[in-house]
Amino acid sequence: MKKKIWIAIAVVLVIVIVVGVNIYRTYADSTATVEAEKAIKEEINSTVMTPGTLAMADESTLYQDPAKGEVKEVLVKEGDQVEKGDSVLTYENQDLEMEKEQNDINIESLYLRINSLDKQEKRLNDKKSELADDVGEEEAAETMEAELDQVKMDKRMANLDLRQALLQQDRLKQKISDLEVTSDISGVVLEANDASAPQSTQMEKPLLRIGSMENLIVEGTLSEYDTLNIESGQKVTITTDVLPDEKWEAEVMDVGYLPEASGAESNASAVQYPVTVKLKKPEELKLKPGFQMILEIETESHEALTLPFEAVQQDGEESFVFIVEKGKAVKREIETGSSTTKRIEITKGISTKEQVIINPPDKLKDNMEVTVK
Repeated sequence: MKKKIWIAIAVVLVIVIVVGVNIYRTYADSTATVEAEKAIKEEINSTVMTPGTLAMADESTLYQDPAKGEVKEVLVKEGDQVEKGDSVLTYENQDLEMEKEQNDINIESLYLRINSLDKQEKRLNDKKSELADDVGEEEAAETMEAELDQVKMDKRMANLDLRQALLQQDRLKQKISDLEVTSDISGVVLEANDASAPQSTQMEKPLLRIGSMENLIVEGTLSEYDTLNIESGQKVTITTDVLPDEKWEAEVMDVGYLPEASGAESNASAVQYPVTVKLKKPEELKLKPGFQMILEIETESHEALTLPFEAVQQDGEESFVFIVEKGKAVKREIETGSSTTKRIEITKGISTKEQVIINPPDKLKDNMEVTVK
């Protein structure tokens, strides 16, 4: 008898629990606990984001020049600081030295010849004067005319040859001077390669690369559409994945007028234009050239009504939010505009007085009762 009573009690308890769970589920499915906040007005910036590469605005690359001869010596090594005008490498050219020596001999020979012709002209004039005393000036002039004219012609030709030789001497001096190569910028030697390597390798790799870390830039590309909204002077914020908590201020320095050259197999619709960004305080950037950067270029700034991204839902092309009205979630269609990394502009659909549900749960439906945390 007692056993039957305990069985009956257990059955009743099970029925009560099942009914309670169903009641709880029904209530839970018809209500939800949510977080909500009001939209705020804030300054929002329209931006264009594009990747870029850190580079130096002032950089000099020196390759071997076979026309100058063979490299005699590289005078600097990687890491050396150089000033503009400092000698960095020298060439030697035996053919040039021989040509200079031949030119020097030619010039000396021409001076001797002109000096000899001057003396010859003087002797002929003296002879003409002596002859004039005997036969008269007119007949003496006729007698000596041919010889004097020939000497004067030879002298004129010798002077022309001398002028040409002196011009050649100036050119040779310049070529010899060019055998000593100087840096055209102030900076640090980034790369210094062995001058004795095979010539084919030297032509591929520079002998020297010199750059200045005092004037850093970031080089990137823009789409056709973005080039219409970006111009010199616009504000830029630069970040990098290497230092995610750091950011630097910069401004657009130049937007290329012509697109970057592309290969024949590249997509013709993906035309890219070069953009150059100049850092305002390059000394604060402790990165090396070649680092990958992210450029966020500000194209417009305006006051806007914004919400966190998590509040906005999508249904196809329709954007909507849930508004809390009289304890219920009311679905409201909205229109959006610009955005930042965390918030989005609401151009139509809500006001600053309404509470908007943030991170609405999946079960939330229109006109469902809600409790705001």
